Amino acid sequence: MTEEAVTLRETVLAFARRFSFEEEHALQDERLALSVFDETRRLGLHAHDAGARQVLSYAALLHDIGYSAGYEEHHKTSFRLILAEPIPGMEPRARLLVAHVARFHRGSLPDPSRHSSFAALPEEDQRVVTQLGAILRFADGLDRTHTNAVADVRCSLQEGRLVVTLSPGASDEMERWAGQKKARWFEAVFGVKVELG
Repeated sequence: MTEEAVTLRETVLAFARRFSFEEEHALQDERLALSVFDETRRLGLHAHDAGARQVLSYAALLHDIGYSAGYEEHHKTSFRLILAEPIPGMEPRARLLVAHVARFHRGSLPDPSRHSSFAALPEEDQRVVTQLGAILRFADGLDRTHTNAVADVRCSLQEGRLVVTLSPGASDEMERWAGQKKARWFEAVFGVKVELG
């Protein structure tokens, strides 16, 4: 990670702390989302670059800041908070992508006929939001209990299935249940069946 990226990540964390976010959960979601990103890139499921990886990182850190206004529709609140003011060092396009990825970590899926802000994005950015959003939603499920039960993920492709091996795998029943549930969008986006191992 470049020095500039480290500085921006610290700025993003400082921004999130203003909303008394659940930092440990956000850091766990970031770690798991980036692991899934790296593993699926290695397997050829996407070809996103380091810039998209940063967008995913920042979206994971900020996805739950909307809790500051309550649980209901917190994903929409997170979206609004991210766009409410500039984040020093973050380009406007990146901030817009971060906000959208955070927005779709739960709730309805992006639909241009229902979400005007998503519809206004260029087609390529819609694809980025869709794929990164699916990764973040899946990763968020893997920390369902907010206890860091999943230490790591490793992925392999086996006959159209993405086998996601969780470690250490102890006391992670809720994570497995929620991860499988939240993998549905991921499966549709990437055209693979997710199997948790």
